[in-house]
Amino acid sequence: MAASKRQQQPNGVTIPSLSPVVGTSSGSALSLSTLATDPLPSVIVNNANLGEIKSALDDIVKKHLVDQSFTPSLVHPTVHLGLGYSSVILALSSVLYSLRVEFEESKPVLWVAVIGYSLLQTALWAWKRWVEKGEVFRGKRRRMVKRIETDHVQIISSTTLKPPPPPAVTFSPHTRPSSPTSSPSSPSTISPSTISPATLSPSTSSTQITRQLSSTTSPSSPSSQSASSASLSSGSGPTYLVHLNLSTTSNNGKSLIHKSRVVVGRGVGEFVDEEGGVEEGEVVRWLGGILSEAGLVGAEEEGVKEE
Repeated sequence: MAASKRQQQPNGVTIPSLSPVVGTSSGSALSLSTLATDPLPSVIVNNANLGEIKSALDDIVKKHLVDQSFTPSLVHPTVHLGLGYSSVILALSSVLYSLRVEFEESKPVLWVAVIGYSLLQTALWAWKRWVEKGEVFRGKRRRMVKRIETDHVQIISSTTLKPPPPPAVTFSPHTRPSSPTSSPSSPSTISPSTISPATLSPSTSSTQITRQLSSTTSPSSPSSQSASSASLSSGSGPTYLVHLNLSTTSNNGKSLIHKSRVVVGRGVGEFVDEEGGVEEGEVVRWLGGILSEAGLVGAEEEGVKEE
């Protein structure tokens, strides 16, 4: 496998890795075997509607994180409902008022209602455009080890007609052990490997990730370098792109333990069959690998503290 150069970034270390879509033959065989044992898709989408496909994949992402004991943030839903209901109430009130008085007399009130409705809808659009920015999930969970640790996760998704870009994992230089008994996954020891995120379980810890990646790295010949490059470029669009931000804190958020960011994409054809069925199991395995590479500790490994 071709070795890649690590680039020191101002906010951390970025480690490019092999695409999770195309791995080794053993990884591909494992993915096909697990896919064959998955139940039949229960969600059917229109293959020609990229927005519908994205919505279905986003729903699976949300469901998986909730299953991992994450409590979703209510900020965005609260803003949506507040602005939406306010605009509806304003419009309905103006209509009821216009039915009780003459039309000419109700014109000033109707003008105020129209302008107010427009402002509220514009504010909702601006919130989605510049604040929410395609955010699919934002939430946290608390874990009890020898101290209380809180995991914060944010996932932003998008779709593009371009092939999947080379994935990258960025660790904060301030990353410390995730618990008093574990060691940090040093960015300097992580290198690209043939391990596919799809083959990693959601419970894999950051320490295990470092060990697996390091043990499988070996010098490669020019022929293997060419094969690796071909694998990276073999993906085709459209692509489901995920930006994941993960941080772990303690002491009520005053101490940063771990912080990482993963940017990775995968062709939607890997998740949706010819009849439009969405392979939920494949999406969950892929997402579990992303969370593992980001250094998330599995809920079953360390006790989850109820909110």
